[in-house]
Amino acid sequence: MLEIKTYGGDKIGGCVTEISSKTAKIIFDYGTNLDGTKQIEIEGLTKGESKVNAVFISHYHLDHIGEVSNILEEIPIYIEETTKKLYDIICDFSGKPRIEAKTFRFGQVLEGKEFGDVKITPYRVDHSAYNSTMFVITDEEETALYTGDFRDNGYTGGALIPTLKKIGKVDYLITEGTNIGSKSHILEKEESLVEEFANIAREYKQVFVLMSSSNIDRITTMLKACNQTRHILIQDIYMAHLTSFIQKEDKKNIPNPVTFDNVMVYKPRYMKRKKDEFRKQYLQSFQGKNKSSMLYKPFMMNIRTSMLEDLEMFEFKGDILTNACLVYSMWGGYKEKEEIQNFLKRVQELGITVIQKDIHTSGHASEELIDEVKKITSPKKVFTIHTKETEESV
Repeated sequence: MLEIKTYGGDKIGGCVTEISSKTAKIIFDYGTNLDGTKQIEIEGLTKGESKVNAVFISHYHLDHIGEVSNILEEIPIYIEETTKKLYDIICDFSGKPRIEAKTFRFGQVLEGKEFGDVKITPYRVDHSAYNSTMFVITDEEETALYTGDFRDNGYTGGALIPTLKKIGKVDYLITEGTNIGSKSHILEKEESLVEEFANIAREYKQVFVLMSSSNIDRITTMLKACNQTRHILIQDIYMAHLTSFIQKEDKKNIPNPVTFDNVMVYKPRYMKRKKDEFRKQYLQSFQGKNKSSMLYKPFMMNIRTSMLEDLEMFEFKGDILTNACLVYSMWGGYKEKEEIQNFLKRVQELGITVIQKDIHTSGHASEELIDEVKKITSPKKVFTIHTKETEESV
């Protein structure tokens, strides 16, 4: 028999799920709260004597992985193998310490004495984080499905329903519900954003996109738009390392500066002040792809708040920002943060037009998709987390 317990499920981000059997206790995700509050400490997980067999992480977004360094050292952490390597790069660029973790592959059945009487099978799922994972957990008597964050509107979203049909019926469903009760999230297909970006690029010579550097689908969308308008795609060197690693590791044909001629690389000014070890490992890459002449051509470029100094430098030079705009392409909730508000205000002061409509689509499931998941898996009990509209239903 399985027992399900959730922590912090009544808010978006930072949710923790505990699944117990007769001889095992498994935790799924332990991340940073998006509202800035301290993550809950759990007896046997972060303090006291260990009472947890293992912690499984569904993907590299900080609201799911950001607090794992607080987990007791003796508790093993498991994460998908490519995700672990991507998170290493993310940590190096953000200054966070890398984590010690064991890795798994999709479809691999994890079992043995370290998991007690429980078997865990990971499946790839579409989300705005590359190689996100959902998990099937069983003790042979009952079965639970933990979805993690998921959707069907990304470029790999078509695999979701066949995966769910393969999994079949479960006793318990623990599903994210970010978009339940909300009309503010954009739920159109990622592919549909291509024309929106292209239309903006037809009007502006320099298009800056405020976005997550690890949103691989959005990078693909931007290149498709650039191909229509003959803009070049510029990736900052952080994004460039993520995309080129995926190309090398998984042989995925995503936009990257190694195998794409029209993808160039920009090195943000603040990174040049980092330690010698970092500069040697990361900043000396992509030679020939970061020529200053690229800034005088029509381009589309990802941007982060940490790159404000670069925008100010472009404006100071006087001949780069000849017809520039900025597109906001992230979750709208981040606009409530003072850092984002100050950034957007400064961008406008620099003479860069801020496009009023956000060009974005949610990384999370619609209410209709969640209902479809319930229909396919036919659980006797549903736990809805990662939402302001928490529900636990039979």
